[in-house]
Amino acid sequence: MAFGLCSKPESRDVGGASTTSVAVFSMLIGLSAWLVPRTAHADRYEAMHEGREEGRSGLNLGFDVEGAVPTSIPHLQSGSSLSGGGGFKVRVGDQIRFPRLRVTPEGGYAFDHLFATDNSGTAYSWDMHRLFGGVRVGFGRVVVPGFYVNLGYGWRDTGDPTVPPAGGLAFNGGFALDLHVIPHLGLGGHVEYVTIDARPFAPQWIALGLHADLVF
Repeated sequence: MAFGLCSKPESRDVGGASTTSVAVFSMLIGLSAWLVPRTAHADRYEAMHEGREEGRSGLNLGFDVEGAVPTSIPHLQSGSSLSGGGGFKVRVGDQIRFPRLRVTPEGGYAFDHLFATDNSGTAYSWDMHRLFGGVRVGFGRVVVPGFYVNLGYGWRDTGDPTVPPAGGLAFNGGFALDLHVIPHLGLGGHVEYVTIDARPFAPQWIALGLHADLVF
């Protein structure tokens, strides 16, 4: 009898532990079944998202406004001296997007105006026009640093009788920092070096400005 009384509690303890183990095991199986599909779904979503980014392109329309500071001030017969000015650019391109990378072949038109005054106080303006083509490259999705290079043809008009109109090869290259927080819209700033080989008195200047890009 003593043996029987002792054996019954032992049988109940084994049964309770077995039931608890089965319950825990069942919970683990259920948790695994719940997590695995969601992990796989997240992986598929990321892969699909990256796949959509790769090779995706769209029409890019850009507009720049900027101030200009001459870096090479010619000595003119009239005694005119160049000072600062400003201008704008209109750009059209095809933005090709890869994961963390944006490549935009582009072309456009640029206009810059520099102020000049001679010894008598007469104001002569320098108007520079450019038609250009090139490429810009940006890195990232939201905060996008990048650079750009353009070549083309430029010409200079001035009211100074000692500076004849002329044209030649135009070059500009610069760095930009864009912010993309609104879909299809990028806003940012830039700094660039510009020159036109319009001899004599080839203009050279540094431009600092703001720009906006709209992608369709």
